[in-house]
Amino acid sequence: MKRKIIQIADSTQLVSLPRKWSIKYNLKKGDEVEVEEQGNKILVSTEKGVELKSIEIDVTGLDRTTILYYLQSLYRAGYDEIRVVFNNPITMHFRANKTMNVITVIHTEVNRLIGYEIIQQKENFCVIKDLSTSSIKEFDNVFRRIFLLIKDASSDLLKGAANMNVRLIETLEEKHDSITKFISYCARLLNKYGYTDHRKTTVLYHVLISLDRLTDVIKNAGRDLLKFKQKKLDNKTIHLLSLIDSTINIYSEYFFNFDLKKAVEIYKNRNEVLNLLYQYKNKLSSDELILMGKMSHSVELLADVEVARMGIEY
Repeated sequence: MKRKIIQIADSTQLVSLPRKWSIKYNLKKGDEVEVEEQGNKILVSTEKGVELKSIEIDVTGLDRTTILYYLQSLYRAGYDEIRVVFNNPITMHFRANKTMNVITVIHTEVNRLIGYEIIQQKENFCVIKDLSTSSIKEFDNVFRRIFLLIKDASSDLLKGAANMNVRLIETLEEKHDSITKFISYCARLLNKYGYTDHRKTTVLYHVLISLDRLTDVIKNAGRDLLKFKQKKLDNKTIHLLSLIDSTINIYSEYFFNFDLKKAVEIYKNRNEVLNLLYQYKNKLSSDELILMGKMSHSVELLADVEVARMGIEY
């Protein structure tokens, strides 16, 4: 959109801000904005977030997992207050094949969402509100923390599988929750404020969601291992898990220290995992084949976000 320059006295020139943009970010007289020169462009930005305010949702009839993801999606979208109503206080947990209290499910998810607190609770509704003060300046540090936690989770999965260490494998559930908490927070920051370099906002959001899926793959692998009756896994399975763990570490290095040689290593490992999995199809137990079939999805996710990383380098 074009704006005419307004001349004030001999030295000052003014350009008006788009009204819709000012309303979207709740800008008022006296508020400050950042003005940055970028060649022949001027970038005007604000640390204020998009004001989505409040929303009411009805979770009656929804199962436990759907309620969890419903709340998570609204948090990531940037809502500051959610009123949750339910006519039936009981919900179904399909994986555990049992019923649960809806309010217990809500408390579980709220505890995973940084800044959210339940400020009111009645028999058939509750109110969740963001009581924190957030800033996009926090994004980079939290984003790095996500990578560190994923690397730790992958390493623990490998160690746990190599020794069938049940206690170590069981910790993957808690590690998953910690990682998801930070992923949701970063996604919320991007949706409310946008990244400091606005061109990278969409790509970074895509990387976050892919890392979220990668974390689920690791968590679910841990759950599968806990169901195994065998006391020791085949060395071929351990080798595949080791290749995947190595690829996760390589991607972390590649993301923060961009080097196309690392991209080559990621693709090489991806193809090796897929080829070996095919070669081992008649040499591994059915449990291990199912496990590695699921785990192979992780290298596909890494190959996808490898391309995304290329897009924000230049």
